[in-house]
Amino acid sequence: MEAVSRKAFQVVRKIRVSEEIIGQVRDLITSGRLKVGDRLPAERELAKTLDVGRSTVREAIRALESLGILQARPGEGTFLVANPADQRPDPFATNLFNSWDNQRKLFEVRMVIEPDLAALAARRATPDHIQRMREILNDQEQLVRQGDNGIKADTTFHFLLAEASGNDILLRIMDGLMDRLQETREASLNTGGRPLRSLKQHRAILRAVEARDPETAELRMREHITEMEGLAFATKEWRSGTADPASPPPDLGVSE
Repeated sequence: MEAVSRKAFQVVRKIRVSEEIIGQVRDLITSGRLKVGDRLPAERELAKTLDVGRSTVREAIRALESLGILQARPGEGTFLVANPADQRPDPFATNLFNSWDNQRKLFEVRMVIEPDLAALAARRATPDHIQRMREILNDQEQLVRQGDNGIKADTTFHFLLAEASGNDILLRIMDGLMDRLQETREASLNTGGRPLRSLKQHRAILRAVEARDPETAELRMREHITEMEGLAFATKEWRSGTADPASPPPDLGVSE
């Protein structure tokens, strides 16, 4: 059985380094340099090659394990067990959901799932989960202050919240769902004041999780999704000219 050389990886220089590691693994899979059955370098070797801490490597591996792509085998190493391109399409990985009408339906799915997911996170999140969510919100704030819409950090927060729910199936559903909603999420985050507003709402959700308050976590997530959906589709309607011409355009600026 052939092992992938640690030289196939590159030093990481990004803010959210675990995401960059995940990206490098996916690139190796896509290029064919990492195949099902191959073993990754040892955690210590990867950390040294990537110039990151072992905990960061461990975080990336855990995320890919949760998605069924990698498998850590005690005493043997970490192996690629599935190529995402070869897996059967999930309900979200189809052109069926590319229309804006079906994007609305996906928001309905999100409203059904994510508030309860936030409540589960408030009950089950470990101190490590909470710390990682704090860190990604700090990253999001830094990016937003620099003029970025912060969508990558925004997505990572929702992914970490799903991970904190302790339910691997929910985690995989959320990963696919957020990917399918990329266009509408970007539309809402590209409106005036929205990135800072999103950050503020994320912090409110996290405070409820830290306080072990499932009811408030559920409520704050419901409010967050409702506002995001409203902004995304109001933006789409006015840009496409399909909104009622008798009504004024929506105020997309959000004051703090």
